[in-house]
Amino acid sequence: MELTEGLYLVTTTVLAGASATLVAFALSAYRSSGRTAMAYLAVGFGLVVVAAVATPVAAFLTGFGNPAALLLVNTGLIAASMALVAGSLVVYEPGTQEFVIPESEIAQLQDR
Repeated sequence: MELTEGLYLVTTTVLAGASATLVAFALSAYRSSGRTAMAYLAVGFGLVVVAAVATPVAAFLTGFGNPAALLLVNTGLIAASMALVAGSLVVYEPGTQEFVIPESEIAQLQDR
């Protein structure tokens, strides 16, 4: 394996790992808040993970035989993911509370 290929695998692994972490955070936020924006983020970052994993797998399986096709698929997936991330800003519900505290806990705090 050449140095460039090794560096490609390392940077791809970092990208996939960071994106998978963002997917986990977005899913957790979606489960706790029910916000559609968080679902958009989870799917958007999920596509980054798919692009980060599928592109090098395909590249090594084909021996980097068709770089134009690899770049097209990779760029297409990244473009779709960025559209979903941008869409999360469009569907964001302004005015909603980030953290919801149950009324019972508020009453306990007021009684102190």
